[in-house]
Amino acid sequence: MKKSEGFTMLETLSAFILLMVITLFTLPLLTELRIAQKDLQIEREATKLIQNEFFEHRMRNGPLPYTSKHQWTHEITLVITQEEEWIRGCVSWKNQRKENKEFCLHDKRE
Repeated sequence: MKKSEGFTMLETLSAFILLMVITLFTLPLLTELRIAQKDLQIEREATKLIQNEFFEHRMRNGPLPYTSKHQWTHEITLVITQEEEWIRGCVSWKNQRKENKEFCLHDKRE
């Protein structure tokens, strides 16, 4: 009987192919995860911006309608308007996939 030492060429090749298949399937998933993470970061920034600006504008009793643009990682547009007895503050931006997103807050006018 002959003693075998190490892997055969077929075993090495099949392990390499298996590793490549796993890599090819996980790489797009990791890329998609990174894009989703950046989208959430932009959404958090926009939400924080609308909460701060809406509160400050409300305390100052500033004129309506009020519009401002902010440039962070993306351009974020803030609009505060009056709708009957409500004040509406909306922030809009484009995410990493170039989709338009919007988040709004409402408060009762005193």
